[in-house]
Amino acid sequence: MPEPTPLQQQARRRSLRELAARLGHKFADLDLLDRALTHASMGNEGKPSYERLEFLGDAFLNFAVADVLFRADHEVAEGRLTETRASIVSRGPLAAVGRRLDLANHLISGKGLRDSERQSERILCDLVEAVLGAILIDGGVTPARAFVRRHVLPRGKHVELAPEGEKDSKTALLHHCQHHKLGQPRYELLETTGLQHEQEFRVVVRLQDNRRAEGVGRTKRAAEKTAAEKLLARLLG
Repeated sequence: MPEPTPLQQQARRRSLRELAARLGHKFADLDLLDRALTHASMGNEGKPSYERLEFLGDAFLNFAVADVLFRADHEVAEGRLTETRASIVSRGPLAAVGRRLDLANHLISGKGLRDSERQSERILCDLVEAVLGAILIDGGVTPARAFVRRHVLPRGKHVELAPEGEKDSKTALLHHCQHHKLGQPRYELLETTGLQHEQEFRVVVRLQDNRRAEGVGRTKRAAEKTAAEKLLARLLG
């Protein structure tokens, strides 16, 4: 990929400043936002990727959401807090944030990233976390908290807590992973087979240490529950 021209560089800086205004943070170091929107496939071009900022943003996001939930109601049990936080910071909701902010159209990537992947939930979730990490480094905790409240937490002052009730296998797996510091389980759809009215879904659930299990079901959620049940059984076995 050829080196960008001065005009292209100016256009990139202007685009990043416009994005920063939508984010609600004026960057002292705009290069941090540029890095938060640079995919690892640009490594051959000598540009650092967003991966380290994503790591930081992910950790801060979990803390910031947990802090809001903890302060909202001091009588809520830990299990419901954990489940509510997981629902807020999971891939789907974060990807929706990325779409609203149009982050994919600001992403710089090399040939290793297909066009179809730029709008994937995985990439959009990564970008939101990386942008949060960039804001944290550039401005500190206060603007980072403001970003979470403005863009990630549900609209309105009240955050709906997860309902009480018997734990399903996904919730049980999540609580086990939280308690044993295994990270958040990640679910991925591997395959969909069959006609539309009788489809079958195959899903894998993975931990950060690469332990995994697969599940099959007539709905994606059913497949996820089966995979979670299998993985939890292995962890407890």
